[in-house]
Amino acid sequence: MELSFDAVINAADELELIPLVSDAIRSKGAEWFVFVSLHPTDHSASRSTHRFLIGCRPEWCQLYNANRWYLTDPCLDYARSNTAPVLGSELPVRTAGQKRMLEVAAEYGFLSTFLIPAHASEKGRIGALYIGSSVKPEEGEPKLREGRAFFRALALELLDWSSRGVREDAIRKCGLSQQDVQLIGLVRSGFNAGAIADELKVSSTTVYRQFQRINEKIGVSHITAAVRFAEENDIFAQQ
Repeated sequence: MELSFDAVINAADELELIPLVSDAIRSKGAEWFVFVSLHPTDHSASRSTHRFLIGCRPEWCQLYNANRWYLTDPCLDYARSNTAPVLGSELPVRTAGQKRMLEVAAEYGFLSTFLIPAHASEKGRIGALYIGSSVKPEEGEPKLREGRAFFRALALELLDWSSRGVREDAIRKCGLSQQDVQLIGLVRSGFNAGAIADELKVSSTTVYRQFQRINEKIGVSHITAAVRFAEENDIFAQQ
């Protein structure tokens, strides 16, 4: 199947998107995929910024969560600091726990693997597309590598799709207006209340009141925390 990237970005939800991606990767020699987007600074056990698309056996995901492998996942470690795709046989593995994770993944269909990081902005969310097949690596990995350009394009489209959903959810749940986003963006750019007041032709008192309303909407105590929230949820990407 030749995937239309317009179909990816216009997919209404995961139920519509996952079959499209599954069919597309199979046309390039893969059988399974997992895509995750997250904020690169999020190393927490809660994984509050993580969003997953699952196109593999659910048993593998259950084991991944039960063993808390997300805390030491070598794929996420690699994706945080690299942009080049890497074959599973070349993925840096530093601990026995990481090695064990990959061994179990192989038992559930990820014997030959290809990891494709996706980075769209300096401070925004990143993505990692992990694809695999049950073919032994000496045969399966060369086939996966042939699809390198396609998989890189797909990973970026999935990151755009995921980030858009995260952004829209955050804005809707918090009830942020475009003016709120503009104000947080000015703080992010280094403007203090006085400079923002001059920029918007209002008083500093008005700006502080707006800060307070934004903090209440997001559920934080300081405007700098609101900036972090906006970065983690890719809210600035709409500007």
